[in-house]
Amino acid sequence: MSRNVRDEINNKLSIVDVVEKYLTLKRQGTRYIGLCPFHNEKTPSFSVDPANNLFYCFGCHKGGTIFDFIMEIENVGYGEALRILAEKAGVALDSNMDHNSEGYKNKQALKELYKRVSSSFTYILNNKEEASVAREYLLTRGVTKEISELFGIGWAPEDRSWLLKFLRSKGYSDNFLKESGLFSKRGLGSPLFSGRIMFPLKSQSGDIIGFSGRTLKDLGPKYINSPETEIFYKKRNLYGLSDAVKGIREKGYFILCEGQMDVIAYHQAGMNNAVAPLGTAYTEDQARLLKRYAEKAVISFDGDAAGQKAMMKAVQICEKLEIRTKIAIFEKNDDPSDLLRNKGPEALQNVLKSTINSFDYILENALNLYGTRTPDSKEAIIQQMSIYLNSIVSNVRKEGYIKEISEKIGVGTSSIVTDLKRGQRHSVIREQKEESPKPKQIKEEITLELFLMIAVIVNREKFAYVRSKIDINDLEEKRAKEIFIALEECYRNEETGFDSILRKLSDENLISLLSSKITSEEYSTNSDELIVDSVKNLKRRNLLKKRAELERKLGSFMNAGNSDISNEMELLSEKIFIDNEIEKLRLGK
Repeated sequence: MSRNVRDEINNKLSIVDVVEKYLTLKRQGTRYIGLCPFHNEKTPSFSVDPANNLFYCFGCHKGGTIFDFIMEIENVGYGEALRILAEKAGVALDSNMDHNSEGYKNKQALKELYKRVSSSFTYILNNKEEASVAREYLLTRGVTKEISELFGIGWAPEDRSWLLKFLRSKGYSDNFLKESGLFSKRGLGSPLFSGRIMFPLKSQSGDIIGFSGRTLKDLGPKYINSPETEIFYKKRNLYGLSDAVKGIREKGYFILCEGQMDVIAYHQAGMNNAVAPLGTAYTEDQARLLKRYAEKAVISFDGDAAGQKAMMKAVQICEKLEIRTKIAIFEKNDDPSDLLRNKGPEALQNVLKSTINSFDYILENALNLYGTRTPDSKEAIIQQMSIYLNSIVSNVRKEGYIKEISEKIGVGTSSIVTDLKRGQRHSVIREQKEESPKPKQIKEEITLELFLMIAVIVNREKFAYVRSKIDINDLEEKRAKEIFIALEECYRNEETGFDSILRKLSDENLISLLSSKITSEEYSTNSDELIVDSVKNLKRRNLLKKRAELERKLGSFMNAGNSDISNEMELLSEKIFIDNEIEKLRLGK
C-alpha cells in the first residue's frame, strides 16, 4: 500500500461526516459531542475533533483515528476499514493493501464461499424440479418472486452429498470447508443444511456471512442457523438490516420482528424498515446497532405467550438505551406473515397505523390480568410494571407513568415509588454477578517528556524545531521515545496524518491516552510557547543530571587522592561547559 494513501483518505474525509452516519453529534466549540456508540450512557462523553480527525470517549476510553472508529463500529480489521473509507473518499488502493494477512485472506475467502453457495441455492430454488415444494410453500406464504430475489432466498438439496461435491469441484480444500460453518461437527459428510429453504444472512454492508435454513417437514428443528465464524456473530447482526437501513432512516423508526418471514412480509407490504434477531433473543448489542439509524421502534412480535414474553424483554432493552417503543397488536395466534397472507398488505399496513405506546399496552394487559379489586391484585400490577418502569431512563416519563398507574388502581404514588425501589434493589442484586467489568482506567501520568511529545503531535510543524534541539538519547521514558521514533519516521516519509503516527505505536494504552489528550484541546493553546519551554526544561534537566554526575566523579578523584591531573582537568572543563549551557538556558539564549 502506498505510504501516503492514509493521508489522502484523511485529507478527503471529515471524521464528523463519517461518525454522523452512525450517531447524532452536536457542535460544542471546535469539537462535536454525542452519546458513545460503544457503551451505554445517559450524558454525552463521546468527543470528535474535526481539526485532527480523531475521536475519544471519556467514558469507556475508546479513541483513535477515523480508521479506528470504522474498525470498532463495523467490527472489521484495518484492511477492511481502509477499503470502506477509501471507497467513501474515492481513493484508489494498491492491489496488495493488507491482503497479505492470513486473517484478512480467510475472511474474504469465507465471504466468497458464502456468496457462491448462496447463488447456487438461489439457482436451484428457481430452476430445479426438486425445489418445487419450496416454490409452492413460498407462494402460499405470499412471497413474490421479486421479494425472493431481493432477499436471495434459495433451496438446499435433499442430497446430503451434493454440497461437498460441488465445493470440492470449485477447488476448496477439506481443511477450509471444515471451518466454514457449512458442515456439522460430525464431519464433511454431514452438511448443516439439506432439504431446507435457505435465507442468506447479511452483514450491514451486504456481504453474505451465514444462512438460516427452514425445513418443510415435521422432523428436526424448524430453523437451523449457521454457527458463529470469523465473519458471523449472531448477537451483533440482524436479519434484513442491510436492506432496511435506507427505510429506517427515511421513516425514523425500525420494526423489530421475531423472524425472517415476518421481515419479508413487511417488505412485501411496502414497509422496508423491518429487521429480526438471528435465532437468538434480542440483545443490547443489536439495539445499539439499530440506534445508530433511529431512536424509535415498533415491536412486532407474535400474539402468543412466547411472543409477549419476548416483547417485554425487547421493550426493556430499548428503554434502557433510550429507544422509544410502540407495540404492534396482533390476534393471539397471528403474526405479520399470516396477516399478509390471509388479509393482504393493507391489513398489515393498518397494524402499523394503530400501534400502542408500550406503557399503555403493558399496563392494560396487567389490569386485564389481575384486576384492581384487592390489595393483592394491585401489588401484582405494580410488580409486573416495575421491570418496565425501572428500565426507563427519563425520570420525567417515569414520574408521569407512576401517576397514571396511581389513578388507575387507586394507590398513592409514594407507595408505588417505594415498591419500585425495592424491586430495583432486588434486580441489582440479581444482576451483579452478570455485570460486565468496568472499562480499564488509563494511567494518566504525564511526564515532561511525554508532555512535549504530545504537544508536538498536536503541532506537527514544530517537530523540525524539536529534532534540531534534542534527539532520541535525550529521552528516558519509553512512551516518549516510541512517539519520537514514530514522529521521526513520519517526518522522513512526509506523512502528515495522525493515523500515520498512531499506526506506528504498539502500546494500546498510549494510543488511547494520546486520543484523549489531543481531543481535549489542552495542547492547542499557546502551543509554540509550550513546546519551546518544554524543550528548554528537558535540556536543563539533562544538563543538571550530567553536572551532578561530573561533581560525583570529581569528588571521587579528590577523596582518592588521584594524581591524574589531566583527567581531573577534563572533568572540570566539561563541568564549566555544562554550567555555561545551563546559564544560557536561564537567560533564554
